[in-house]
Amino acid sequence: MDDNSMANMPGLNGNEKTPAAGHASASSAYLPSTRERALLGAIRRDGLGLEIGPSHSPLAPKRAGFNVHVLDHASAEILREKYAGHNVDVANIEDVDFIWNGEPLPDLIGRRACYDWIIASHVIEHTPDFVGFLIQCEQLLAGDGVLALAIPDKRYCFDTFQVPTSTGDVLDAYYQRRTRATPGKLFDHVANAAWLSPGGAIAWDPSNTSDVALLHTFDDARSAWSRAQTSTAYVDVHNWRFTPSRFLLILQDLRALGLTALGATEAPTWDGCEFYQVLRRTEHPLIFDRRELLERCRSELL
Repeated sequence: MDDNSMANMPGLNGNEKTPAAGHASASSAYLPSTRERALLGAIRRDGLGLEIGPSHSPLAPKRAGFNVHVLDHASAEILREKYAGHNVDVANIEDVDFIWNGEPLPDLIGRRACYDWIIASHVIEHTPDFVGFLIQCEQLLAGDGVLALAIPDKRYCFDTFQVPTSTGDVLDAYYQRRTRATPGKLFDHVANAAWLSPGGAIAWDPSNTSDVALLHTFDDARSAWSRAQTSTAYVDVHNWRFTPSRFLLILQDLRALGLTALGATEAPTWDGCEFYQVLRRTEHPLIFDRRELLERCRSELL
């Protein structure tokens, strides 16, 4: 685990991102990958956008003509130094417009209701305060703006042994205004993290039949838990774990509680080890019978 100096938003580190198959130009109708069709297909190409934590895998790069601001946890120079020698193309790292040090997003940007779209790939699962992140994105979006999310499916990544997140879990974090992972979150992350054996992959296709092994020892988890009780250092972990239906259930609950006006008007697009969900302010979101959604959550884990 790597310490991260950010106090509120973690891990914009790109380590788990699935690289896109290629980048379409902003004027092109050709979208070569499922993730680009799902995420870029939802945005207004002529609008102003914000990409959060693109690191070395931007979905809407400036060099392709997108009118986009880049937000990350460090400058482009520091990111290029960080990823040198990590078998990624550091030339993909673009200039960073906003360096996030934990302040609320609208305070950092200096405006509200200013973006037509926000893209966050493999970001929301890291946020210590899931609800707070949604609220801040909503504050940044113009009236008809969209929040396009790429989210790892816990069944097919290192979270496979972890318990899925509940609505109560994210409500507790919001109530407590969490700015970092709790000692218990750090223990679970280390104690239950998995990878494929052989091969060592931390994300995989559902058809993969390799054995899944624990990535760390129990002593590693004990040490992480002990350090977290006294340290103020930021440690980047997955705070939240979803399947597609679990994410929809939590979102529907948060809308019903009046905590967000963002909703899904289409079901998530699923693609192997991740899924894509587009959110927007809407008076007519997808609404499911809650028991039916719970049944779907259960069946996804069978």
